[in-house]
Amino acid sequence: MQLNTELQLPSFSIVYETENLSSVELENIYRSLASIATQEISPSQANEFLIIDGGNAPPEIIEQLSTKYPWITVKREPGIGYHEAKLLGAELATGEIVIYMDSDCEYEPQWLSSILTTLSQNYDIEVIGGETSTPVRNPYELAVAMHYFFPRFTSQKEPYISNHYFLNGVAFRREFLLQNPFPTNLPLYRSNCALHTYYLCDLQGKQIWKHPQAQATHEPPTPSFIFWRYLLKGRDKALREVIKHRLTESVDITDSSQLSAHINFTPEQKTHGVSQTISQIKPFRLKQIRTVLSQNSRYLLFFPLAVPIVLWFELLFVSGRIIAYFKPDLLLKLYKEKELLE
Repeated sequence: MQLNTELQLPSFSIVYETENLSSVELENIYRSLASIATQEISPSQANEFLIIDGGNAPPEIIEQLSTKYPWITVKREPGIGYHEAKLLGAELATGEIVIYMDSDCEYEPQWLSSILTTLSQNYDIEVIGGETSTPVRNPYELAVAMHYFFPRFTSQKEPYISNHYFLNGVAFRREFLLQNPFPTNLPLYRSNCALHTYYLCDLQGKQIWKHPQAQATHEPPTPSFIFWRYLLKGRDKALREVIKHRLTESVDITDSSQLSAHINFTPEQKTHGVSQTISQIKPFRLKQIRTVLSQNSRYLLFFPLAVPIVLWFELLFVSGRIIAYFKPDLLLKLYKEKELLE
């Protein structure tokens, strides 16, 4: 069903990437695009649907999808990173609204309409995201649901103010984003959005909104990828605080040279960082666990097998954080070397 086209919607562009296909099965891009194709507001109404392809999808797959979905425009940028691809999409887009969607997510039919109608009716909203969660089909995925950073869907009905967004499902007013871009070229793996949120909300006093009816399901990362994801997540946690301090001092998120300057920790910082890391160990997040288990009694059968996996996730996160205090560049360097070999 298509939404009534008489509704005065802002012009919009959709930016989509292929970099995330490195963390899931390739077939996910088919399911992702199929869910976008059946939106209440057709993607064909967008000024452009830009796939920024860094080379993570085989050329024949991109060609096949472009034939099946004629509203797709492909921009090939071999080797481009995740955040760089997103920002390039915003620069190339012509719509008033830039909407980010990812190749490892499936979107409910009302996702686009929920976001765009809210923006059309509330001109003061500059950033609005949807809710992203993960499915639970086995003990491994239950562990992901209980410990990974995607929460469960809320029961709210109306848009609400949030303290973060996920770049796999968020919309920005384009001019606002270009004036306040998320940082790129940082010595981080995937914490750019957390720093962007800090800049917007804490330093600039802006608001980020979420729409609970704009729901996306994120495929859980493969076990081999999540090993590195947690190590790098811990590493990012250690380095992010230093970059936050730099951001507070400069209050200029576009000053990438200052934000990305090499990070070294003093002996005092190492001691404090390790002790703080150990004191903050918390593998079982009771509120999140209760929320997940309350959704389906069947999950209780998976729970005993999920517990050691949760402990493994926490160990990886803590290890990554501690390693970063002594060798800030080591884990990211090893991960990039691994990627080049594959």
